[in-house]
Amino acid sequence: MGFNKKVAAIVSGSVLAMAISSAATAEESGPSFSANVGVVTDYRFRGISQTDSNPAVQAGVDLDLGNGFYAGTWASQVDFAYGADETDFEQDFYGGYAGETAGGVGYDVGYIYYAYHGSDQDEDYQEVYGSLSFGDASVGFAYSDDYWLQSGAFYYLNAGYSFSLANDISLDLSAGLNLFDEEIFLNGSDSYIDYSVSVGKEFGGLALSASLVGTDVSDEECFLTDWCEPTVLAGASYSW
Repeated sequence: MGFNKKVAAIVSGSVLAMAISSAATAEESGPSFSANVGVVTDYRFRGISQTDSNPAVQAGVDLDLGNGFYAGTWASQVDFAYGADETDFEQDFYGGYAGETAGGVGYDVGYIYYAYHGSDQDEDYQEVYGSLSFGDASVGFAYSDDYWLQSGAFYYLNAGYSFSLANDISLDLSAGLNLFDEEIFLNGSDSYIDYSVSVGKEFGGLALSASLVGTDVSDEECFLTDWCEPTVLAGASYSW
């Protein structure tokens, strides 16, 4: 889950506030739970491998309150290759509010806390996020006051577009701009671009996908690893 730079964050936040204030009144329904479990050949977050380029098992549970508010938790195996003192898994806790305006513009604003287990290092951090959707297109942002491994303020802007292909196959395009106040997270760089091209198909509750994911980060900047190089990965998940 990144998206902005300070001025862009303020502008995007203002747009979201206007969208929420003009939201159409939705018919409320009762609370409902959903769950998901899946596996990926490489867990990539904002273009960077979180599993030392290895597969990961992932699962989550969500609560929809039926009035626009939601909450949930999601977990995945991670491996940052520290050696004996390595992180075993990531667990995210989130909540927010989503809906649609009378003009058909979708919106989603919320908070997420990233918790990492198994290492003595302080890797936990928090973000606020928001997005707007216009038909098949979307734009979004995220902001953290102190990003992973206490690397300072972080801003993320991204945009995406989805296509419906033949036989109910989806094609999703996305690109994100990651910006840091300090040159701490990467080796000598305060920004980078991530991108992905994904195709997917659902069979009831089963979803299959294949993706090309990458960044413009060099191996030297990327912790002296190949975690940021373009790669093709596959995933399968089941939701109920």
